[in-house]
Amino acid sequence: MADAVTFEKTLVKSLWEAVKTNSQECLKAGGVATGSIGPIKFYALTDPEDFMTVANSCLEKGLLYNFLKPWLGEGLLTAPLAKWKTHRKLLNTAFNQQVLDGFLDVFNIQSRRLLEQFAVEEMLIFVLVTATGIDLRADQTLNEKFVTLTDRVFRSVIHRIQNIWHYIDFIWKMSSAKKQQDKDIEFLHDVTNMIVKQRKKTYLPTSTKTTGKNLKSISDVLFDLEGSNGESALSNQDVKDHVLNLIVAGYDTVGTNLVITLLLIGSYKEVQDKIYNELQQVFGQSDRDVEKQDLPRLTYLEAVIKESLRLYPITPVIIRLIDKDLKLKNCTLYSGKNCLLSIYGVHRHPVWGEDANDFKPERWLNPATLPNNSNSFLAFSLGRKNCIGKAYAMMWLKTIISHFSRKYLVTGDHKKTLFKCDALLKPHSGHFIAIKKRNKPGI
Repeated sequence: MADAVTFEKTLVKSLWEAVKTNSQECLKAGGVATGSIGPIKFYALTDPEDFMTVANSCLEKGLLYNFLKPWLGEGLLTAPLAKWKTHRKLLNTAFNQQVLDGFLDVFNIQSRRLLEQFAVEEMLIFVLVTATGIDLRADQTLNEKFVTLTDRVFRSVIHRIQNIWHYIDFIWKMSSAKKQQDKDIEFLHDVTNMIVKQRKKTYLPTSTKTTGKNLKSISDVLFDLEGSNGESALSNQDVKDHVLNLIVAGYDTVGTNLVITLLLIGSYKEVQDKIYNELQQVFGQSDRDVEKQDLPRLTYLEAVIKESLRLYPITPVIIRLIDKDLKLKNCTLYSGKNCLLSIYGVHRHPVWGEDANDFKPERWLNPATLPNNSNSFLAFSLGRKNCIGKAYAMMWLKTIISHFSRKYLVTGDHKKTLFKCDALLKPHSGHFIAIKKRNKPGI
């Protein structure tokens, strides 16, 4: 195992630079290294096989996720393991293919509205409408404040991670950052409570619904489970926590990935041309909605989205608690330490070849050009705690980019964009995107 790598030396840089630097050092060390963030000792992994071993063997999330609990409660992102196991099983029904197929009409409607706005804030509204069934577009001030405070709370969490004296609860509680965070969280909780309250006014239990085509929003599934018989019943607070987790995870991750994918598309004319040609084959000159049978035909577009997620993973690092001694390929991890699983590092592992740092969507079109180890792509995490919204996100991105690319051309240069990591990876110095409408059929 490599010598200890301390994060203190890199904390003066941006967190994103620290993630990249330490992932690269871990790769050079053979995929496993040790380090520390202040008093917290950790392991770091960039090896795909070892990543899978830890991801499936150690399901309890690391200590730093506790910093999110005042905001996100005990939804799927932050719930203790026993609660997560029960609730994840219950919520899987909200993301089955039949439910997701029912969202396509809403995806199409909201995609058209989004193209009219081209505002990042609209990503949030899309998630609210599709997932919760509540459309808050009429209150633009509320929408903008929700987006602003969500970003600010994320930054306050990162601020606490980077200031080790704030790990001590009584010092953190006296800080001005904690006081501002409390005010921001109170507002975000008020909005969540309002969403739940409004949605319940129109909610009908599944048992009372007539047969026919009924769109079952994810909030419907939560309300069906609330107060149900048995130990698996959700409390009212559970419902609120899951709604907030859904909004935060969906809005920030999918919205940011859309921006990054468009930036990459605009950076490579040949890629944009191939996307448009595929859309012409599927849709012709039509401006029709995306239908269920269209999605599997958009193979090149899916390759572009996956390559975007590989090159710029929205969650570049996840943390697990090593709760038992664990034998890896070449070493043993000992119980009691946290483990930083670097998705960014695995996506640049030698298994991807010498062009691992290059944007090449074509690699996804031929199994022979992909790593033999299927654990090498981790954009939606891996193992038993993989992302519950994977299929939802891919459907969303395919739908909106299909609408966008039939109407607009985009130009940009991702190599000029600086990124930051406020828990999630985001463009920092402007998106460097220019958009213009297609004047006539063709490229």
